[in-house]
Amino acid sequence: MRHIQPTDLSANDRFYKVAFFNTMSGIRTPFMVGTKGNVANLGLFNSIVHIGANPPLLGMVFRPPTVPRHTLENILNNGWYTLNSVTESLIEKAHQTSAKYDRDASEFEAVGWKPHYEKEIPAPFVEQSPLRMALQFVEKHHITANDTIFLVGEVKHIWIDEQAIDESGEILHDVLDTILVSGLDAYYSRKKISNQPYARP
Repeated sequence: MRHIQPTDLSANDRFYKVAFFNTMSGIRTPFMVGTKGNVANLGLFNSIVHIGANPPLLGMVFRPPTVPRHTLENILNNGWYTLNSVTESLIEKAHQTSAKYDRDASEFEAVGWKPHYEKEIPAPFVEQSPLRMALQFVEKHHITANDTIFLVGEVKHIWIDEQAIDESGEILHDVLDTILVSGLDAYYSRKKISNQPYARP
C-alpha cells in the first residue's frame, strides 16, 4: 500500500492532482440538469446525492463561482430544474453538455436535441432519458471551506419506465441502462450484484 498525503501531490502536474481527488470518492450516477434562462440550458453533473425520502430531497454541489454558473443562476431565478438520467447510448452527447457554452447558447441545440416540456414545469427535459425528474428549489448552502454551493431541491414529478420499478419500490437502474461516472470523464456500465437483508445487531 502506498501512503499518500495531499501535500505529496502538490508537486505533481495540476491535472494529475485534480483527476486523483475527483476519482477518489468512486463511481457515481451522472445526471443531465435542465434549466431555463434566456435559452434551454443543459449541463452534466455527477454530484447528485440523496438527502431524504419524506419529503423527497436531493442535493447537488456547484463549484466555486469563479466563472458564471448558468445552471445555478437559472435555478435560483425561476425555482425549477430537471434531472435526466444518462444511458450508454446518450454518453457522447451528455458529455458534450459539460462544455463551457455561452449563456445564450443552448446545449440542447448544440448536441441536436429538442427540449421537452411538461405542463406547468418551466424547466426542459431530455426526452431520450428513461428517468426524468422535475425538482423545485428548496434551499442553498455556502460551503466556506472551498467556496462551493450545496443546493437542495424537492422532487415534485417523476417519469420512469414502469418495468424498472420492482414490487418493493426499488428502481432498477440496470434495467434503465443508466451509466456511472468517475471523475469528469471516465464512464462505467452498471450491473446489479445483490440485495442484502436489513442489517441488525
